Amino acid sequence: MKVLRILGLVFTKIALVISVLLFMLSLCTSFVLENGISSLLIGGLPNFGESLQRKELTVENIEQLEEIDLNEVYNQVLNEIGISEEQLLNILESPVAKELVSEFVDTVLEDVTSGDTSDFNLGEKVLDFVTDNQSEIESVIGEPLPMDKIENFANSDEVSNFNEQYKNVMSTVSGKIPTPLKGVIEFVEKFISEDFREGCLIIGLISLILTALLQWSLYKWIRTLGNTVLGVGIFTFIISLIGNIFSSAITALLRFGGTLGFGKAVWSSAICGGTGIILLIVYAIIKKCADKKENKNEISQNA
Repeated sequence: MKVLRILGLVFTKIALVISVLLFMLSLCTSFVLENGISSLLIGGLPNFGESLQRKELTVENIEQLEEIDLNEVYNQVLNEIGISEEQLLNILESPVAKELVSEFVDTVLEDVTSGDTSDFNLGEKVLDFVTDNQSEIESVIGEPLPMDKIENFANSDEVSNFNEQYKNVMSTVSGKIPTPLKGVIEFVEKFISEDFREGCLIIGLISLILTALLQWSLYKWIRTLGNTVLGVGIFTFIISLIGNIFSSAITALLRFGGTLGFGKAVWSSAICGGTGIILLIVYAIIKKCADKKENKNEISQNA
């Protein structure tokens, strides 16, 4: 019976470690992709468009990429919706833009693997986003949004042309990507999804409860959780730092002004590690109090 309890404890601890690790890796990967696209929009989009036009960035057998003048799209957005570049950057850098960027990441990954872009409409996505978050965006830029101009832009010929160009590019890219690589992209899409992270949390919580029951203690599970969270935090922190170093080389190679954005991944890993330290401190305090109480009981019984 004791052997079974020990084996069960080992398996539940392993399940806890794996679930927490997968949760953090998923979260950090999501941050990197979302922040990378935000950074591309903020600092790299015009340069990236120019790079395509000069053919400094070459993609074999995907000539349609050259059809999208990203620099022109960038300037049209500023001119037609009636906001300054500084205001656009403030919006993209604010937390309110996270939802739109996250949705765009999911859309691109899904379209690349499936090639089905029939329902893609950039104007509709932008208009829905602005309408749903109007008060927050106006708070960021400090003035009312020109909603009439934004609606006109969302329904303009320029956006319609961009939608068609995007569909052509995604269809071509999807046809050229090898099946194994599509499988990798599909895996990444599922890996960074909220459903996956929620599943990790549920498995982790169940594992933690089972661990606490198998340890026959009211507080030893705090040490187990603290060690797990601290270890995972340190591991993902190191990975994020390494990724941050390599991101500079990758963006320099692609010749655009943005970065892949490992900042949030580094901070989330640091917070994870810090939470682990706090849990271990809490455990040490509880254990010290419990030991004192136990010693007092032993003294009183001996007396």
